[in-house]
Amino acid sequence: MPKRQSRLLTDPQLRRLAAAGEPVAVSDGDGLTFTLSAAGTAAWTLRYRIGGRRREVTLGRYPDLKLVDARKAAAKARVQVESGVDVAVEKQRRKEADALAWTVRELLRDYENRVVPGLAASTAFCLGNYMTADILPALGSRIARDVTPDDAQALIERAAERSYWAGANVRKAGIALFNHARARRLVVANPFRAVNMPSIAAQPAKRQRVALNAEQLRAFLLGLPALAPIDAALAELLLRTGVRIGEALSAEWVDVHAGEWHIPRGKIKTRKRMTDPAFVIRLHPSTVAVFERLRALSGGSRWVFPALTGGQDRGMDHERALDRLKNYAATLPNFPAIVFHDLRSTVRSGMRALNIRVEVCERCLNHRLPGLVGIYDVVAPEQVAGAFEQWGDYLDGLRSSATVTSLHRKPVHAAR
Repeated sequence: MPKRQSRLLTDPQLRRLAAAGEPVAVSDGDGLTFTLSAAGTAAWTLRYRIGGRRREVTLGRYPDLKLVDARKAAAKARVQVESGVDVAVEKQRRKEADALAWTVRELLRDYENRVVPGLAASTAFCLGNYMTADILPALGSRIARDVTPDDAQALIERAAERSYWAGANVRKAGIALFNHARARRLVVANPFRAVNMPSIAAQPAKRQRVALNAEQLRAFLLGLPALAPIDAALAELLLRTGVRIGEALSAEWVDVHAGEWHIPRGKIKTRKRMTDPAFVIRLHPSTVAVFERLRALSGGSRWVFPALTGGQDRGMDHERALDRLKNYAATLPNFPAIVFHDLRSTVRSGMRALNIRVEVCERCLNHRLPGLVGIYDVVAPEQVAGAFEQWGDYLDGLRSSATVTSLHRKPVHAAR
């Protein structure tokens, strides 16, 4: 239990109490009390009675609120109490009124502090990027309760000009942010829920996946210098590792060390089916070289792929990176239209064409093997590493050879 004393305080005494760090509650008289919690938080409280009930209100933190100022604040509060005002209730009402006047920027800050820690890392990354790249620039200075469905629709329509999925993801991010506003009683309704995506843009038809053949792969690799260095590194990294675009763009430098890339479970789309805390890729020497280029390009950001504009405290924007990939592919002669996931498809089909076992190919892409295959055909980490080594060697040979080396089947001992 805290020690309780009753005497007028002095500044030297307060400094000693704060330095000692022991939980304490010391009265300065007339209800003004200096408290130090077990967590080390020092504060001034005023204890009073109103309507026969004991009440307490926090006046401020020490040392921000000095002794002389705490006495003045307590005297002012006592005058209010004597006139029948419950100062603790009034403080709560003022706090609620201030919250009602939060801007969207303040709402986002509260969302990041309260909601984000409980989200999966991949979800937090994706929603956060759209909040900071789309919602904040357009609505950051607006009072959250004043944002209307028309405002939300205009913002989503602008995003949908980039792509249907950009619009859909901005809507999803807006719904998440304003769900938090509703939970905090800052708004009555969620303006983003009132927006109907089919009324803005038609969802694209499901497209057939593309797997690049040897000739296309070589053309793609040889043409990469035409891209901005960070875009070229992203494309090559996807081709060498087969990871999903979200896993690549959410990569942080703490995940890459000692020749391995550890993709935490929270950043993986299929995390609910995983038992391991992370998916580990043992990096081919050429893939290590890609990461070395990226470290030089990232400018000290914690992200492997920081945003190209708007500061390096967030990851690169997916849709804009995809546009740059599509534009690059369109410059290659007789080349198919591709998206990022086609590079993942290329890794899967390419490894299989190198006669790497199906089960190993699936584990290289972090797919869980179904049924009895997953139970009995256990794939060791060394087999996965061997497959990535062979695939990396093949890509190196394809890029350096004067002629195209076709993908072909042959016995592969490293992948067994």
